[in-house]
Amino acid sequence: MSDNEKTPGVKLPSARDISRTDFTPHGINKGRGSLKRPANKAELRKRRIKQAGVTVLVLAVIAGVAGGAYTLTRPEENFTITGAFNKDPKIAWPEVKPYTTSRIEQLIKGDGEKLQSGDTAYVNFETYQWTGAKEHEEKSSSYAADGPTALPVGGQGGSGFKKLDEAMDGATLGSRYLVTMPVEELGETAQETGLEKDDNVVFVVDIVTKQYKIAGDMAKQDDDKLPEVTAPAKEGEAPGIKLPDGDAPKELTVKTLIEGSGPVVEKGQKLSAHYKGVIWKGGKEFDSSYANGEPAAFEIGTGAVIPGWDKALVGLKAGSRVLVVIPPADGYGEKGNESAGIKGDDTLVFVVDVLTSY
Repeated sequence: MSDNEKTPGVKLPSARDISRTDFTPHGINKGRGSLKRPANKAELRKRRIKQAGVTVLVLAVIAGVAGGAYTLTRPEENFTITGAFNKDPKIAWPEVKPYTTSRIEQLIKGDGEKLQSGDTAYVNFETYQWTGAKEHEEKSSSYAADGPTALPVGGQGGSGFKKLDEAMDGATLGSRYLVTMPVEELGETAQETGLEKDDNVVFVVDIVTKQYKIAGDMAKQDDDKLPEVTAPAKEGEAPGIKLPDGDAPKELTVKTLIEGSGPVVEKGQKLSAHYKGVIWKGGKEFDSSYANGEPAAFEIGTGAVIPGWDKALVGLKAGSRVLVVIPPADGYGEKGNESAGIKGDDTLVFVVDVLTSY
């Protein structure tokens, strides 16, 4: 059976039919009369002019729609941000008034680990007050300061800016975000900013790294000539240090108690760590970041800290806990450190939790 037989009453065009002016495919114009061939060339010319006019009108409508779509997304309504990740960004500001709703835009997608609620991220950022078309004022920047800033992710902490927290939660390390927020969406913090009601707060944020937790059981400690480190009673407290009888080692001694899962600490990086330090003779505690309530940040491998730390901490993974025994030559030398109660012949004992490096 042919296709024509399968669909009775429907006439399909043939090569001969296509040239006929009275051919109506599939009966669309059935009952409305058939097309008539123009009686003369003048009438044919008029018909062609009319058809051309319809075509021009259709093109004009299409152009108008396209122009409307372009108006909604024209470049001058959006930010253009350039510059390498973790470098001071260059911002081209839109030629419009500040936005009326918050926006989050991922400018660079990082391929690092994903942040989770409860993490602490380390970010570089710039903040601006946006007051009008190309009118803005930089309020703060960490790029020219001492490096990334710790920022809690999710939970009850966070930055205090809802949309910024929203961007951070689930973001990957190595990402850059643009976050814009009208003052009215800042809630209780709006009054603290001192901004006008129609202003926006604008953030450009580079998520550099995160703080790695010290997790897992400590390695077996079976050397009775070395101090024994005991786990803290609860998270956030310093581990204990039990000193052995006998003399201290003459050489720098490093023992990894927990190996972290983060990136390796490199020479010249900034390192964030919790630590506790005691003097071998008598066991006096002379310093503790735990007691101070926050980690210490310092450059590593460049002489910014005592030699024993430069030698012991470079090459460790973030998230590691190490025991470091430091003889005087790798500590404060023959002069000691009078303000800390350290004599020139004192050996120092540290437990260091390496949280992150950048």
